[in-house]
Amino acid sequence: MAGRRPSSPKPRRKAAPPARSVRQLERALAEARKTLEAERQRHARQLEAVRRKADRQLASVVREIAALRHYQARAEDLARRLGDCEARREAGREPPATTAATIPLTRDPDGEEPLGGSGRGNR
Repeated sequence: MAGRRPSSPKPRRKAAPPARSVRQLERALAEARKTLEAERQRHARQLEAVRRKADRQLASVVREIAALRHYQARAEDLARRLGDCEARREAGREPPATTAATIPLTRDPDGEEPLGGSGRGNR
């Protein structure tokens, strides 16, 4: 029988797993349910922690934006005041006597008048 090919090996069947009793299956199902519930609770805690962190970050960003808006408003106000002052100088008008430009900010050469004060008061 020279022309005959060898037959391919037949696949072997795996041995059937041992039959589990109903009681064992119920225990395995109860364990799986308990594990699933624990995972759900863990996931809920993680999700809540992520939400709290995002809320804190959002609050921080909102505070920073509010501070930046405040500083922007101050800068715009100071720019407006400076423009008004420069316009008065160019027009040849002196600033009114009540502005800070007329109050000396340092002591006089003799060191008598502190920061624009009248010399009286707390020294």
